[in-house]
Amino acid sequence: MRLRAAGGAVAAVGVAVIALTAPSPAVAATGGGTPQSGDRGTQVTGVRAAQDPSPGRYRVDGARIRTRPDLASPTVGKGYTSQGSTAHCRVVINDQEEWYHHTNTATNVTGWSRHDVLIPVWAVPDC
Repeated sequence: MRLRAAGGAVAAVGVAVIALTAPSPAVAATGGGTPQSGDRGTQVTGVRAAQDPSPGRYRVDGARIRTRPDLASPTVGKGYTSQGSTAHCRVVINDQEEWYHHTNTATNVTGWSRHDVLIPVWAVPDC
């Protein structure tokens, strides 16, 4: 394919296209991600380190934050829908109850809450 343009316009467009389709240095360094092909070139999505905590939110007002992943354990704080959370890891009890070890980002209280009151944005690793 031959292109004709005045000055260096074609070279500048070529550099811009490469910059838009190449993964960022951070993505290249992790060597991960899911390639997504489309009209705009290849994009890498979903890249993050496995140990990274997940941001999240509370589904209900007054979500209890407990000392252990157990409904009988003491409550050390509460989360509200207007507050954020950071989920560190999760456990599954009796193959049915999913609990998240997390920190309420508004109050800095750390503890455990069940999956029905806390929604992490990303998949959370097992504890």
